Amino acid sequence: MPYAGTVDKTMGAETVGHLKHLLETELKRAREENDLNIAMFLGVDGRIFSSSIPNRLDPRQYRLLNLLKGNLAHICNQLGGQNMMISVQQFEAGTIIISGVGDRAFLVFLTTKPVEITKMQGVLANIVKTSIVVRHLFESKPITPEVLATYDEAVAGELKRLTRILFVEKFGETKEFKKNKEIAQFLQSRLGALVGPGPLQEIVPMAYNEVGTTAPYMTAGHWDRFVTIIVEKLRDLRGETVAVKAEKEWRAYLKQVLSSFV
Repeated sequence: MPYAGTVDKTMGAETVGHLKHLLETELKRAREENDLNIAMFLGVDGRIFSSSIPNRLDPRQYRLLNLLKGNLAHICNQLGGQNMMISVQQFEAGTIIISGVGDRAFLVFLTTKPVEITKMQGVLANIVKTSIVVRHLFESKPITPEVLATYDEAVAGELKRLTRILFVEKFGETKEFKKNKEIAQFLQSRLGALVGPGPLQEIVPMAYNEVGTTAPYMTAGHWDRFVTIIVEKLRDLRGETVAVKAEKEWRAYLKQVLSSFV
């Protein structure tokens, strides 16, 4: 029987780098899913907080981007303190869609593809959703079940997806991952020195299987159970004295490492 249930493989923005990554990810998703060319998140003072711009732009896309840059000061003046909802501007070069993010920031999406205003309801609804998601991220609000319940299904679903994406792409940078890697290496080396490589290769996978997860996702409770299991196996192979000494050392090490990473 596994010691614990399914591991929650989601992660909120714990650092400025994670927040930046989430914002860039959301802009890229919105740009690609709505078949738009460029996405930018700006402050009403003209600062660019984040953007999603392809590595290559064709001449029409450059023209539209330069058009936006030329009008940026005017747009910022219009938006200052106004809390704009959404605006669609069409030019010969293409279409510019502006969506407010609170009263001090906004999103801009550019596309050079032909757009019929009357057929944009789906795209505009998605952009409004993106604006709400970006505002949530930018204000560094937590992404918890309680907070998600305050949003509609589309916004809550997108925020939840972002936490899963962040977990997959950035979990290896977290303290939890580094702590667990250190513990796993320590216990494996200590156990291997006492039982030899053959028994080690049998005991460790069996212990993780009984705990119900793998080293990167272990909690303090998982490690406690893991040590209990491998000590039992060590007792069978090397006797009570060796097992007692090893358990004392390993639990002291666990306590020290787990507290140092808090």
